Amino acid sequence: MTDARTLLWSARAVLLDFDGPVTPLMPAPLNMQAADAARAALACHCLPPAEIRNTSDHLAIIRWAGAYAPNALPDVEAACIEAEVEAARTSEPTAGAHELIAALNHAGVPVVIVTNNAASSARTYLNRFDLAERVLDIVGRPERRPDLMKPNKHMVEEALRTTGATRGETLLIGDSVSDIEVAHAAGLQSLGYAKNMLRGQELSAAGADAMTKSIEALMR
Repeated sequence: MTDARTLLWSARAVLLDFDGPVTPLMPAPLNMQAADAARAALACHCLPPAEIRNTSDHLAIIRWAGAYAPNALPDVEAACIEAEVEAARTSEPTAGAHELIAALNHAGVPVVIVTNNAASSARTYLNRFDLAERVLDIVGRPERRPDLMKPNKHMVEEALRTTGATRGETLLIGDSVSDIEVAHAAGLQSLGYAKNMLRGQELSAAGADAMTKSIEALMR
């Protein structure tokens, strides 16, 4: 496996996941509160299966609504966006994330946030810390199209068009299996952020090109 810092600082562009590598957007109990809000919106239209009734993942609910209850999707999506933006108003930085964004910006390496959350949520967070001008773009969940969330390549392809870098020069940093999967599908290098041993095993099995336990450790 490649050294994480070597991989990062040889990249000409970085696509950066938001929830996790930049900020833990919805730690418990916020994750369940967001899921409950999405469920309440969905319940006005239909009764979902048990796995959706019990999940703490609001993104799983919006995916299900898009696939099986499209009439409910606008209400579910609105509930998710509200919860995501509200969380972004109070979430704390991942250690080293702001410094990494600033260092990449100083080095002339464009950074694009690519997130399955709403772009407005990431923008709210970045504006709180005066970081919005340090990222080239924010590519968030496409409106009314949860099927285009990662690991679909749609958002990554959109991000690539803004950077001017080739696929081989571009690195995606993320903390989920879907991040690693979409990086490989799009022909990018991938750096997995593994907060614990289990996540490290999952990202390694997914084929991450490099791994780090800490965003701080990526600084030169």
